[in-house]
Amino acid sequence: MTRKTYDMVLSSPFSNYDFFAHKMRELCGQMDLTFFLADDVWVHEFLGKLKTREIAVRAMLDLTANQTDPTDVYTRLAYEVKDQGGVVIDDPELTAFSAHKAKLHDLLVQHQVPVPETIFVRNQDVGSFRITKEIRNRVGVPFVVKPAWGDSGVGVIMDATSEYDLKMSHAQAPNSDAFLIQQQLKTKPLGDQMGWFRLYHICREVIPCWWNPETHEYQMVTPAQIKRYKLQPLRRIMRKIARVSQMKKFSSEICLNEDGKFYAVDYVNADPDMNPRSFYANGVPDEIVRHIVWLLFYEAMQVAKRGHGFFDDELEASEASANWIERRRMEQAAHLVSANGTKSA
Repeated sequence: MTRKTYDMVLSSPFSNYDFFAHKMRELCGQMDLTFFLADDVWVHEFLGKLKTREIAVRAMLDLTANQTDPTDVYTRLAYEVKDQGGVVIDDPELTAFSAHKAKLHDLLVQHQVPVPETIFVRNQDVGSFRITKEIRNRVGVPFVVKPAWGDSGVGVIMDATSEYDLKMSHAQAPNSDAFLIQQQLKTKPLGDQMGWFRLYHICREVIPCWWNPETHEYQMVTPAQIKRYKLQPLRRIMRKIARVSQMKKFSSEICLNEDGKFYAVDYVNADPDMNPRSFYANGVPDEIVRHIVWLLFYEAMQVAKRGHGFFDDELEASEASANWIERRRMEQAAHLVSANGTKSA
């Protein structure tokens, strides 16, 4: 039996990501790449056929990122694709590490990424842990409690004041091996906006959005606003997080505190929101979703094209010209030097 190979697979259980999936399928069709959507209807059968080598995957975009549960079918799919030599964006091992807030927090601090003041409590110590005067002085009151290992905001308590809130977080996320007691930041206003941002890092590009953590509404950050409000540190912080985590696809939340400093408050969300505003009132602006689709498609296409002989020359040419701007500048500089030397002679 001939083994069916898919150039690109999108792994997602979310029906509300249909807009994203449709755009990805459309691009694959335009570039003559085979595509498959592994959703709740097909994922079990798809994984089974992958294990029996009836099918193969060159590149997979994982929009599930449920690495907190190793038995989850989407997690197993990501590891199976990787084990068979396919490329998963993002690598499930990197995703699992980045999902652990406590481990990533320590690395971010080591690499001088600004984060709120934080205390860690091990799972087994929750029952006996006490919020001392020293801790209160360090993180302030109220403070934030969140599981180190979890997603979708489960167990996150924003206005915690005592050990009771820590225990409540533990009750909601009992499988987390640690919990964070974290300084609650006070957002600084910027014009008619509040200085709270959700930023996307997609394959080396940073896309900043204003974000309201209460209403979950997005607005695009314009170049003029970046200049007016001196928001350049946002991109620097995101690129540092990307270097530390080695993730290609994630979102983060960064807050401009009342002290005038930027702090990363939600480090790596490996399953960034892809709900389009045209379908959801608090969704991401459609133009951002479309741009993210293109960035991820282009990244995966670099992998998928290598399996198509007639694409290889084109791909090599694309890679060879990736830094053409810098080379062009050097050529122009050399030309000017040469010209000046000739005139002098």
